[in-house]
Amino acid sequence: MFVVFIIAFWVVFNACSKGGATTDEPAGGPHVVTTNDTIQPVLEVFSPLTDQVFTNGNNISITGKISDDLGLYRGSVRITNDANGDLIKEQLYEIHGVRQYNFSVSHLVSVTAITNCTVTVFFEDHGLNGVSRSVKIKMNP
Repeated sequence: MFVVFIIAFWVVFNACSKGGATTDEPAGGPHVVTTNDTIQPVLEVFSPLTDQVFTNGNNISITGKISDDLGLYRGSVRITNDANGDLIKEQLYEIHGVRQYNFSVSHLVSVTAITNCTVTVFFEDHGLNGVSRSVKIKMNP
């Protein structure tokens, strides 16, 4: 009986990845793809606004909603420096099976020069149907 429990626990525990990455798993990876899921999630980004300007001490609030008819898998919210590609902020999500999720990420601005950035929000479902939105913002000292 105990061996059956251990095997069942292992199967459930390994049904989905725990890595938090936002790219496909290598062949043979633990993620179970739902092949009949062909509809991509619906993504709404409420803030920040396109070309919004933030100064040192301001808080950048990245908010929105993601939904999917059969359930979500994972996603990310990133702020990237446009000049050099440096990652300023990253929040990864694993939200297996959830059909609707309100996300919220904050970042306190602290720059020494004017910095143009891109906020990128990406989510995918268990069919690996992905959706992303990008918003350009500016940070000032």
